[in-house]
Amino acid sequence: MNFKNVDKSVWARVIALFLVLANQISVSFFEFKLLPFADEEIYEGVSIVVTTLVAFWTSWKNNSFTDEAQEADVYLKEYKANKKFNKKLEG
Repeated sequence: MNFKNVDKSVWARVIALFLVLANQISVSFFEFKLLPFADEEIYEGVSIVVTTLVAFWTSWKNNSFTDEAQEADVYLKEYKANKKFNKKLEG
């Protein structure tokens, strides 16, 4: 694992996922609210929606933690840049 070169957006997604999962666990198992709301049903609904959205966000994006994945990201960016450049030349 190469945590040194991991993109900041990857860390933001991982931290957001950790926070909403910790919040969901605290509500579900310990009945402790990290995000206080007046009404229990509203709180649980918002918590579930946020957890679901962050889970989709973190799993949808490319999270490159290994050296190989980070090298592949560089290759992909170069490939896309060359493809875009070639289209401009053709057009």
